[in-house]
Amino acid sequence: MKRTGEYTLLIIGLIFSIIGIVLSVFFKFAIKTEDFKVQFENEFNNQIQQSGDIPEGVSANEMLNLIQSLTTFSIIVLIISILLAVFAIVFIKRRRVLAAIFSILAGLVSLLAFNILSLLLFIIAGIMLLVRKNKSDNQFEEAAFQNNDNLNHDTHNGYGSDFNNEKTHDVVKDEVKKNKNNDDPYIY
Repeated sequence: MKRTGEYTLLIIGLIFSIIGIVLSVFFKFAIKTEDFKVQFENEFNNQIQQSGDIPEGVSANEMLNLIQSLTTFSIIVLIISILLAVFAIVFIKRRRVLAAIFSILAGLVSLLAFNILSLLLFIIAGIMLLVRKNKSDNQFEEAAFQNNDNLNHDTHNGYGSDFNNEKTHDVVKDEVKKNKNNDDPYIY
């Protein structure tokens, strides 16, 4: 079964996660510059003076360290989310339920980095993978029984009385095998 919708959602979610990593890395390097540190300290001190509340034990340097550690955390979380989404893409064709689990986990992990767009896309793709079932082999067997019933109906009505019932059964079996081989994407 084609899973174009799931592929598309997962790839768009991956793109948003990659954009999140790029922005986080850029922000992490921007925080380390001296200009940013000086400007941040001035703004931090101005905000404290305007509000009148002086937090105990909180300085501008501690806030910068906290922001840097949160940025590092978001980069790590987004990398984990990307890996889970790649695993989901790899397993879509062969193991639909496992791909759904990886997709939903990727969405939940991306929530930790506040990557809401990727969260929604990964969760929707995971739900689609769980809900949409693969074509089963029973469809081919049902088609064979329908063909066999049609042939038997024709022989009883006199339309195909010159056919041997065993031969028609063999023909139907061969037709089912052909259909299975034609629909199997891994047989060349």
